[in-house]
Amino acid sequence: MNTKMKRILVRAGMSPLQNYLPNEAIIHNLIGNNIGNLLFQSGVCKALLCQDTVIDTMNTARPYSQEDIRQINEEYDCLVFPFANAFRRSFIDQLNAVTSLVKQVRCPCVVVGVGMQEPLEGRLSSTKLDTAVADFMKAILQKSSMVGVRGEYTAQYLTKLGFRAERDFTVIGCPSMYLYGKKLPELRIEDLTPYSRVSMNSKISLPQKFHDFMYRCSRELPDHQYVPQVVEELRQMYMGKKYPAGFAKRIPKHFPVDFTHPAYQSGVGISFVNLPSWLKYLKDKDFSVGSRIHGNIAAILAGTPCYIIASDKRIIELADYHEIPYLTIQELKKDTSIFDLYDKADFSRIRKGHRKRFMHYLDFLQTNNLSTIFDEKGNCPGTAPFDQLLKKIRFAPPVRAFSNLSPQEQLKRLRGIYREEEKRHSGTAYQAFLYRYQGEESSPIEGDGHAGGNLQP
Repeated sequence: MNTKMKRILVRAGMSPLQNYLPNEAIIHNLIGNNIGNLLFQSGVCKALLCQDTVIDTMNTARPYSQEDIRQINEEYDCLVFPFANAFRRSFIDQLNAVTSLVKQVRCPCVVVGVGMQEPLEGRLSSTKLDTAVADFMKAILQKSSMVGVRGEYTAQYLTKLGFRAERDFTVIGCPSMYLYGKKLPELRIEDLTPYSRVSMNSKISLPQKFHDFMYRCSRELPDHQYVPQVVEELRQMYMGKKYPAGFAKRIPKHFPVDFTHPAYQSGVGISFVNLPSWLKYLKDKDFSVGSRIHGNIAAILAGTPCYIIASDKRIIELADYHEIPYLTIQELKKDTSIFDLYDKADFSRIRKGHRKRFMHYLDFLQTNNLSTIFDEKGNCPGTAPFDQLLKKIRFAPPVRAFSNLSPQEQLKRLRGIYREEEKRHSGTAYQAFLYRYQGEESSPIEGDGHAGGNLQP
């Protein structure tokens, strides 16, 4: 007897099982502004991709026509929204658009890991944001049992708006931390020395004292690499495209601003457009440090210890919940030593409390009637369908800066950039409201096209 396949539509810039070339992913911003998105989207898709399930991905950064709505209503059993810091003023318009979408579809809609964004002191909230968030929550709760939020700051914010913990929402942390289920990789803890292999991440808008600290780290840990995460930086290193107006009020000293910077010319600067390549890189490191929460969570998933310099509450609430070592940027001093921070950090807490957090996450998904690959005890029998599909794809390697390429490689990249820019300006590329992939085999990473498979066992 044939079993009806369950079809789930997941919010993501691109499928975790799609092997886009760097010029496609970067020029068309398929990473959704930040490669950190690759993490929690992969975590959600892996958990939900059961033998009787097909998962397609959708981009909510575009308007939806009535024909789109009709297609969703006819074809999908559930919409899943893995959000990050969606409760912020710069996201109000898109949040309102998602609210409108949720009101028009008939199937259940589940939000996984949504959070707010506020500075360490004070609030950036507003009446307009409060209204948008309240409308969004009410719409979602009409289509689901409960909303999963990232941490305690978001929980406090929703409580002030009149929503109740453990009835309307529950704290689940970030789904990226549950990529491997109830067991995290054992962290490789060794002494941090000037010979350690280190990965660094940063954010251009942070105060100069942060960049001074990271510069000291780079001098004290010479065997390091720097991983830019946001699309504006990737476009700079990849093709020299200028930052858009308003991206940075100032360029801090020591920050690698474009591919002419020595860090990029020497090959120290490196980035990624898929998660497997990123994790493979981090498995070869002894330590990760910087301001990017998902850049450092990626290190944990690779078995590499990390330390976060936290610049706002959205980072702190996740670091607190998952017990990841951090120091606030306010606590950062001129004489702060990375070696002292490393020696005093208790990396064991990340793994000790993980199983309990994961089982709560699993309960949340089950409360929303979402089947997972995990059993009641959190076990994943055999190889997950997601992992089986992953093995069939030869993903694009790390992305190097334009200035770190040979003349032949530079010419090849320029040709690829020209082709993708033509697509973008002609308006013919990536306009569909969902991405559905039919083949499971990977094509060579060089060439015009992309490869991968639909998320179907």
